[in-house]
Amino acid sequence: LVDLLLFPSVYLFLSLVSECDGRVIGRMGQSITLPCKYDIKINGPREMCWGRGPLPSSGCTNQLLATDGHKVIKESRASSRYQLQGRLDEGDVSLTIMNVTEEDTGLYGCKVEIFGCAKRWEHQEEGT
Repeated sequence: LVDLLLFPSVYLFLSLVSECDGRVIGRMGQSITLPCKYDIKINGPREMCWGRGPLPSSGCTNQLLATDGHKVIKESRASSRYQLQGRLDEGDVSLTIMNVTEEDTGLYGCKVEIFGCAKRWEHQEEGT
């Protein structure tokens, strides 16, 4: 079996959004979750997106999923293996990748728009 390691690094533009830096480990064929949360009590429901590759100043590169703050908007080209299974109404916009494959290796970014700024949460995974 091949293990996939995720090494997230965090770039915060606002201290209102918080999630700890850490490592996510997944095995091929299993599901993994890349964490991304914001304080919905302070900020209210916010638009956000998950993409693959570096995060640009607006939107997400190779967008996988997005929300309007209330419901998930799937990118038509994105696989159904990408899901937001957390509680959107609690600010949990963590990305779950179902049935992980080697092709899932790469850089992932979560962007939450907060008062014109964005939280950049970049996940870099390396297969070993």
